[in-house]
Amino acid sequence: MYRSESLINDLLMEVDSLSNRVTNIMQAYCNTSHIGLRERLFHENKSIYQRLNEILSIAKIFKIKNDSQISFSSLLVERCERIIIKTRKEKNLFFH
Repeated sequence: MYRSESLINDLLMEVDSLSNRVTNIMQAYCNTSHIGLRERLFHENKSIYQRLNEILSIAKIFKIKNDSQISFSSLLVERCERIIIKTRKEKNLFFH
């Protein structure tokens, strides 16, 4: 395995972990009325969103450098974009 593939694999695992965390944040936010916890969840969700955008930027750089249409970098870009879209849709939850 090339170093870039190893790095991309690590980023894919991080994206999966962040995706699970976003789901848990949304569930916890819906199930609590504690103002302090809601604020912490809001800020954590915001930092996860920023990290996903950072990973997406890195993935796009890897994708540009890779000639193949189907690659780990393409998978990483697709996965990041889907989670970011999901996070944007669920972001409205915080403004009810």
